[in-house]
Amino acid sequence: MPRSTVRVRPATADDLPAMLAFGEELREQVNPGVESKRLRVSSASSRAALEVRYAEAVADPDRHLVVAVADDDAPLGMALFTVSPGNALLDTPALHVSHAVVSDRHKRRGAGKALVAAAAAYAEERGLDQVVVSVHPGSRDANRFFARLGFAPLAVRRVAPTTVIRRRLQAGDTRPVEHVVRRRPRRLGRLPASSSPLPLGPADPER
Repeated sequence: MPRSTVRVRPATADDLPAMLAFGEELREQVNPGVESKRLRVSSASSRAALEVRYAEAVADPDRHLVVAVADDDAPLGMALFTVSPGNALLDTPALHVSHAVVSDRHKRRGAGKALVAAAAAYAEERGLDQVVVSVHPGSRDANRFFARLGFAPLAVRRVAPTTVIRRRLQAGDTRPVEHVVRRRPRRLGRLPASSSPLPLGPADPER
């Protein structure tokens, strides 16, 4: 049986049910096996919010939401293309690919490569020299897939709730964070009057 052709087209409102299913699969890849009561309760509201965001992306000319489809136009996967600086310190624009996912039941049909090819074509049309893709570090298959296509690691972005950060900063230290911040500058007063201020160095990762 000949292999079906995969093509990539702009997403439409009719694709929302399929994209919501892809979004759930993407969330499961990011948080595999998570079955907490909090997530179950919030799943309905999260799905509704996600539907609104996908609908906004479909209508937004500055965002290019695409789907990979088979011969019968059934969506196999999706990706979101946006143009912005390659990083926060450079003005050089690059094409950013996010929310890239191919449904588990449609893998190994060429949908992933079709999405990457569409991203490359989109970047070339706009004169962009680089394509940046967001991949969850825990997704081995996705990281290997993009590595085989020439994508190299650029940076590791870590995320944490503010409350967790504050709790970890205070671990082993009974003083509040605000008190620690206020107290540290006083150490400079012990320097000789002739000494020049010390340059700021990198943050101590152990603190």
